[in-house]
Amino acid sequence: MRRRAALVAAGLIAVVFAVVLASGAQGKSAAPAAEAAPSGTVTLNGWESSKVEDDLLREVIKAFEASHPNINVEYNAFNNYQATMLAKFSARKPPDVFYVAAEDFNDWVRQGILEPLDPFAKKSKFKTNKFFPRLLNTFKYKGKSYGYPKDWSPLAMEVNTRLLGGRKIPTTWAQLKSVASKINVPDGKPICFSADWARLMAFVYQAGGSGQWKDATSKPFRTAVNYYVGLVKSGLAATPDKLASGWCGEAFGKEHAAFAFEGNWMMPYMRDTFPNVKFKLAPLPKGKARGNLGFTVSYSIARDSKNKDAAWELVKYLTGKQGMTKWTSLGLALPARSDIKPVSGRGAFVKAAPYTHGWGNAPKFRTVWEQTANNELTAVLQGKESVNTMLSKIAAAAR
Repeated sequence: MRRRAALVAAGLIAVVFAVVLASGAQGKSAAPAAEAAPSGTVTLNGWESSKVEDDLLREVIKAFEASHPNINVEYNAFNNYQATMLAKFSARKPPDVFYVAAEDFNDWVRQGILEPLDPFAKKSKFKTNKFFPRLLNTFKYKGKSYGYPKDWSPLAMEVNTRLLGGRKIPTTWAQLKSVASKINVPDGKPICFSADWARLMAFVYQAGGSGQWKDATSKPFRTAVNYYVGLVKSGLAATPDKLASGWCGEAFGKEHAAFAFEGNWMMPYMRDTFPNVKFKLAPLPKGKARGNLGFTVSYSIARDSKNKDAAWELVKYLTGKQGMTKWTSLGLALPARSDIKPVSGRGAFVKAAPYTHGWGNAPKFRTVWEQTANNELTAVLQGKESVNTMLSKIAAAAR
């Protein structure tokens, strides 16, 4: 009996042990599986640019797909970008990832069509402290990020060294006016000024202004406009159409102007179109303060995207160090991150980052800019309207 009892007890112990092992195995199999990597197709939309830029972006996309074999990117670019995108948003059929110009951001984010990116960045430990702060802040709304800058360019002063004739490059408004008055430019003028607030607004910041359309009647706006327009009326500056050119870059290349105020896009343009023209880059002349405009675009994700996790992987790559390094490698644009060196010869642009203001970061910015401000500036430069009347109309349009 004792032996039989011992055998029964041993059997029970074996059963219990087996149950424990089984339950342990079940516990292991019930543990949550590793989260699947994002996959599928991500649609990416942007606007049409040069073939060189388009080809380079496609190379960057191929590099992303090679490092993310489960994600396919469908990229499309088109003209009439803003209207086309708004139609896509209205139909609730937006691309997953797309460009957002700074001048559209405030209006688009208020319409609720952009996805906040902070939760994705936090989850994937994506650090944003390497972006230039003012560029990063351009795509923030109520403390949240709705896009990360893909690249940028401020303005610089391009100076034709031959026409300068050995004179010192001006560093202030007063010096620019003084030097320009001593320069003779055959078939041209010393300075090319566009009839565009995307140049004039830099002078508003230099005058201590806010750069906001609603403040157009303030003293800094009047000071900047009077200086800008005054140089034209005094014969020291002219718009490109008066210099047999389509834009100031062309006028500068033709040596119909000794000074132009353009961005990084001038570098490949001058290299390819006017390779024999010798020029230097210099900071914009200082007024009451330093000031510049930062032209930037974000990569953003649609609120209605059907594949946000994969879309985030693309945004993270394109705005991260690896993707942005490749994208800016040809010098077509400047890196928006401080941990990426731009191509050589761009120092005057990069040094402007601390005092650069994002172009267009205000509600109704594009509408006021394109439908009122530029038209009124053209009228002022043509002598058809007063500066004060123009500024009053701009302020009214911004309300």
